[in-house]
This record gives sequence, C-alpha cells and structure tokens, in this order.
Amino acid sequence: MKYQSLTFHSPDIAISIIIPVVISQSKELCKNFSIVEKEADVMALIDTGATNSSISDKLANNLDMKVIEQCKVAAAGGIHTANVFLIDISLKNMINFKNIRAAGFVGNEAFDIIIGMDILTQGDLAISNHDHRTVVSFRVPPDTKHIDFSVDALTQD
Repeated sequence: MKYQSLTFHSPDIAISIIIPVVISQSKELCKNFSIVEKEADVMALIDTGATNSSISDKLANNLDMKVIEQCKVAAAGGIHTANVFLIDISLKNMINFKNIRAAGFVGNEAFDIIIGMDILTQGDLAISNHDHRTVVSFRVPPDTKHIDFSVDALTQD
C-alpha cells in the first residue's frame, strides 16, 4: 500500500510535539463562495487528547476566515461557545487534509493550530524516545497491520 509519511526529530526528550504546517480556509469553501484564499506557515501542536482539531482565533482573524457555525467546546477552562472554521491543513507540504472543521481557541505564542484525533486517526502515529531524543513519525493512510510493542517484546528473547 502506498502511503505518505513524515518524521520529526527532537534533539532531546520532547515535552510537547509541535510541527510546522501550512493552513488555509478550505479551498472548496473559497471556490464555492468566491472567497479570496489566504494561507500561512504556522506551528501546530499534536494533541492526542483533543477530539477535534482547532485554530487560534488570532490566526483565523488574520486570514479573514469565515465562520461556518458555532459549537460548544469542553476544555480545561470549562465549556464555552466557539466559532467553527472549515480549513485545509498540509503537513510538510506532503500530507493534505481538506475540509477539516476546526473550532477556534485563544492562542498562545508556541502554536496556532491543534491537530486532534480527527486527523490523527486517518493514519498511524508513532513516538519513540531512544537515546534521550524524541522521534515522531506519522503516515497516511494507516498500514495494513498494527504496531504492537507487546508482541515485539515477546519475540526478542
């Protein structure tokens, strides 16, 4: 099976996984409603604890993104109402995800995008920490077999 993949290397143990991405309002939405498409190179946090991907309100505003709906979001600060945007995300200009519904969040200095399980479940994600360095690999689509470290440990005797 042909797949696309990317790998990020950290020089030490990573306490968070932040990667470069290219973001834009959905090309399909721009075409259907004659919206000028703008894109930006930004940083994204990989968050396996996030059900859905999100975009900072500041970035959405800077790119003049149109709100497509609102939703309730449960976060560490409680439940609040958030704007929802339809976005396209490109990881290393290789792996593209189109028409992702992304709720807005109040951003910070480290990242403007949160990549949640709605994207991560479209592929295989592996994180290893050999020699005190974190390596993250992601491939799309998922492989035909699961990665199972328990089975691997049994065959190493």
